[in-house]
Amino acid sequence: MITLHHQPVSESQLSALPIDGQFSGTVLTELRNNPVVFNYRSLEELIFEVTLRNYIVVNALNLYESKASFATFYHSRCNERYWRLTNEGGFELKSGASSSQAINDIFQNGSLYAFECATAMVIILYKAMIDTISPSLFDQLYPDIYLWDWHRDSHFPIITETVDHYGIIGDIRYFKNPDVNPRTPQWQGENAIELPNGYYYGHGLGILRAEQMIEELNEFRRVGATRSAYLMPDANRPYFAYLFRYTRQRFSQPEPEPSSAV
Repeated sequence: MITLHHQPVSESQLSALPIDGQFSGTVLTELRNNPVVFNYRSLEELIFEVTLRNYIVVNALNLYESKASFATFYHSRCNERYWRLTNEGGFELKSGASSSQAINDIFQNGSLYAFECATAMVIILYKAMIDTISPSLFDQLYPDIYLWDWHRDSHFPIITETVDHYGIIGDIRYFKNPDVNPRTPQWQGENAIELPNGYYYGHGLGILRAEQMIEELNEFRRVGATRSAYLMPDANRPYFAYLFRYTRQRFSQPEPEPSSAV
């Protein structure tokens, strides 16, 4: 359910919103029909979330098509024009490089890159933000990004919320594999972007339905395993309200703090 200042938003208000994007209508419908109340301080804040979620889905699909490979941290690789590969397998932005150009390069020259699934999620979020707020503003607000696991700029918070079966496209979900084979610890789980029509994108496994993700992970269980992989009931989401205010540089009022961050 969508509310504005804790008051229901009418269908006419929602239909008049100036939103575009391939998946924006689906995002808005899922927010409206969700049993959880999504309250906004302004319609502009709602538009921001819808737009950012749309681009999260778009760029999950784009990363899938980019030919970027899956790799564990110690086999990561990157384009040295923009990044320095660290000993822990992270990508450190080179001095003088544009952060937006460096992120865009991953999508344009994916064959030069290899990374694991949590890093892929952060890359998708950064790219979605670039498309939402513009490359120049992204460069201004996030000039020193470092890509490694869930590491990200302190001004790009992610919150964790219990959603059970009521996730929304653009959420980041986690498929856990509790009986993973110790010889393949990289498959102890899979971070995945929730896509329309019951599909998920996980870097390394591709675009699959939930049951297919589970089947793939079950192939990497230890001998004698009795527990199946499963979709956890939580979703990781950008802290949209914070990002909306931060990216517009509204510093006159205290910023809200995330209740639970990854």
